[in-house]
Amino acid sequence: MVALDNQAFFGSRVPRFKLTLGPLVGGIALGSFLLVMGAIVVRGFAENGFRLGSQLGWRYASFIFFLVLIGGPLCRTVTRFFPNLPAPESLSRKLVWGFCLSYGIYLLSVFIPNVIRPSAGAALMVLFGGGVVLVMAVTAAPLARLGRPPVIANNIRRVLLGLCAIYFWLCYSLMALARISGPHRPDDYYGISLCLMVVGLLARYADRWVVPKAQATEDAVTV
Repeated sequence: MVALDNQAFFGSRVPRFKLTLGPLVGGIALGSFLLVMGAIVVRGFAENGFRLGSQLGWRYASFIFFLVLIGGPLCRTVTRFFPNLPAPESLSRKLVWGFCLSYGIYLLSVFIPNVIRPSAGAALMVLFGGGVVLVMAVTAAPLARLGRPPVIANNIRRVLLGLCAIYFWLCYSLMALARISGPHRPDDYYGISLCLMVVGLLARYADRWVVPKAQATEDAVTV
């Protein structure tokens, strides 16, 4: 909870850089859509096609989530050693939105085949996963009316965003562990996915504990 729930998602300490990241969110979503639809078109609009499409959508979203985990810590590390290369503004926030869109496309690929003959398990998964994604997307940026305080306080946003990050980290980690330890067909993706989740967690732990110490030392020297 300490590692996944911190200011890395908020980008409050990331220096500004004159680079437009507007296409980043759309590019991530477009990549997910093309990957899922490409698999469905190649395999056909049948069960096999949607199964492959949802599988690729799940895997694509996992790599985007890994970028969400390491985006803030990596930017601060690069900025610390290379002050002339500050990170783009709101990078972490845009990665969060990109992940939410890619995960939403994955949920659609799961839900659409069950529209004609609804499955209770699939419907529950889509509703719960969609709710968590929606909360994550809304809390990634402060919602404020003109001239008024934010609708959701920053401490509440931090808790909600941290809980969403923990949920998805557990989803990808536990799924990988189940596939690795269970009687499933060998698949290198799950080993890679689990390693990425561990690396992301360690990176956020390092960012949580090392960065404040470095800043405290720098402040002491300055004073």
